[in-house]
Amino acid sequence: MPNGGYDSCDRCTYNRLTPERCDIFRVETNGSVVCRAFRAPGESHTSARKRNRWMQKLKPGVVYSIRNYSTEGDPDPRPAYRVVPVE
Repeated sequence: MPNGGYDSCDRCTYNRLTPERCDIFRVETNGSVVCRAFRAPGESHTSARKRNRWMQKLKPGVVYSIRNYSTEGDPDPRPAYRVVPVE
C-alpha cells in the first residue's frame, strides 16, 4: 500500500475491471481512497471489515479519503465522494 499499511482502493477487487477506476463508483482509485465495499480479491466484505475495524464506521455510498502514510492509529477517513440518487 502506498505510503503506509492501510487497505485502500488500489488493491480492492473492484479496481480490476478498469485499472485505476472503481467498478462501483467510477471514481479514480489510489492508495488514499477507500469505501465500505472494500475487499481484497477472494475476500468477503465481512472479513475485510473484521481485519480493518476502522472500516466498520464507513457509510455505504461514500468514498473516503484516508491518510495512508502510517499504520498506527486510525487513517482518519474523510468523505471525498458520495453517490446520490438522480431526481
